[in-house]
Amino acid sequence: MTPDSGTPARDAALSIDSQVGTIGVESTAAGLRRVRLPGSDSARRDDSTGEGSAALNTERAAAQIEEYLRGEREEFDVELDWTGVDATHRHVLETLREIAPFGTTVTYGDLGRRAGVDDPRDVGVLMARNPIPLVIPCHRVVASDGLGGYGGGLDLKQRLLELEGVLPPRLDFDA
Repeated sequence: MTPDSGTPARDAALSIDSQVGTIGVESTAAGLRRVRLPGSDSARRDDSTGEGSAALNTERAAAQIEEYLRGEREEFDVELDWTGVDATHRHVLETLREIAPFGTTVTYGDLGRRAGVDDPRDVGVLMARNPIPLVIPCHRVVASDGLGGYGGGLDLKQRLLELEGVLPPRLDFDA
């Protein structure tokens, strides 16, 4: 809903064909609402231009995601639409953004301790439900004994951590 209007917010959506696959980006006038990673059933959807600031928010977020994936951006500066995200989940995601900048990782347990969530598995569930991956960098959350999981798949998580210099690049013997 748009503030004080009583009518649903119009959204805008774009699909980005990137080097990691198709990424869906959806925004409202309030900000970026969802990023859909490659392989999800809804990463590619009918693009809709939306209206006004929803379209501008979508275009801006899409451009920043493309810059990030080309290694040209380390931080995102887009407004976020937190509609539908409960207070605890939002707090954990905001804590993640504060403690895990580009080129770093944090364990599920450490993120939980910093955000006041006792069980690292609960943090894992919250990361799996992150509506705005890449921009909210849940790929930077790792298990104490390895990569852990990732909604976009472990290959994508590894590629993102390689892009950020956390992991060394894999050798490509097929080239």
